[in-house]
Amino acid sequence: HFWSDEDCINILTQCKKAIPSREVGGKVIIMDIVVDSSSGPLFETQMLMDMVMMVCTRGRQRDENDWSAIFMKAGFSDYKIVKKLGARGVIEVYP
Repeated sequence: HFWSDEDCINILTQCKKAIPSREVGGKVIIMDIVVDSSSGPLFETQMLMDMVMMVCTRGRQRDENDWSAIFMKAGFSDYKIVKKLGARGVIEVYP
C-alpha cells in the first residue's frame, strides 16, 4: 500500500512478464491490506491508515475493486483474495 496505482501497475506488468503461465503454476503473491467496502469493526482503523498513507507516501489503502482494476490494467486475468489476518489479505494474481 506504499505504492501509487501507477507504480503498482508498472511493477505488476513487469512481474507478469517474468512468470510462467497459470497452467504451469505462474502467479504473483501479494500480502497487503484489503479494506472492506462496508463499515465493519476495522473500518475506522483502515481509514486512519489510508490518511497516513496519503500524507506520508504516494500510496493508499485499497478495497477489492481497487485491486481488481490494478490487476486488469497490468494484464492479469484473475485473482483470489484470502483474508485471514484481520485487515491483511493474501492475494494471488494469475496471468
